Amino acid sequence: MENPLKQYFRAPGAFIKLPSKGMFYSVPPKLSVEGELAIYPMTAEDELWLKNPDALLNGEALKRIVASCAPDIHNPEETTIADADVIMVTARFVTYGDDLTVSSECPTCQENTDYSFKLPDIIANIREMPAETFVNINELKVFLKPSTVALQTKQGVAALQYRMLLNKLAVENKEPEERQQELLKSFAHNVTTMQFETLRENIVKIEMPDGNHVSNKDHVKDWLKNIKKVEFDALNSKIDDLNNSGTDIDYNAECRACSHKYNTRISMDPISFFG
Repeated sequence: MENPLKQYFRAPGAFIKLPSKGMFYSVPPKLSVEGELAIYPMTAEDELWLKNPDALLNGEALKRIVASCAPDIHNPEETTIADADVIMVTARFVTYGDDLTVSSECPTCQENTDYSFKLPDIIANIREMPAETFVNINELKVFLKPSTVALQTKQGVAALQYRMLLNKLAVENKEPEERQQELLKSFAHNVTTMQFETLRENIVKIEMPDGNHVSNKDHVKDWLKNIKKVEFDALNSKIDDLNNSGTDIDYNAECRACSHKYNTRISMDPISFFG
């Protein structure tokens, strides 16, 4: 039996065009006739859930927001980072209204200064991803795709675990120095391995001069282990371009305490962004 209260459930608060235009998903998102995605306000349950420290520790916060506020995306883990940023900005707008205040710590004196933004201005300037998604590496054409929520979550959890390890070693200092070095070396190796695995996941295929394509993950992994640092950086730079293409969240900051001027970005960490 259908719930008779369904007609009173929350309704979409806005419709947005995704930077990806719905590409890169195994099941394309359900879009309107105009090619827009419905964004719903957060529920009370969402807001309570974001106050749970485990939401940050296990990296589930972003997936939760996408699943709740953009339910027409079949698998939240496949959401591209550029799309996720746009979804978060719009979800905050339809939940709390126009205004966003963020705090930035000065890199010179460590004092915090608050800055105010209008979310509709950010939404109005949503950009599409670049049409060109490949990088030429010597005679090869490497086709790339943007990072996903799943990949970002994996990287974020690893980075958090590394910071926790450093803090533990610094505060407790119970392990012998040799053991501390072993732990750090082991973790650094794991992080390096994950960087290569992440890049491999961002490669769709590699086109060779004869027109043949290579998409076998093991073959791509072997190739990645045999390229130069400048080539590795070129691939990551292109992926960064794809990931950051959706919203303009950079801004010029000036510390109120020491007047130091610097460029920074609005943090898209869900815990702080919706806090």
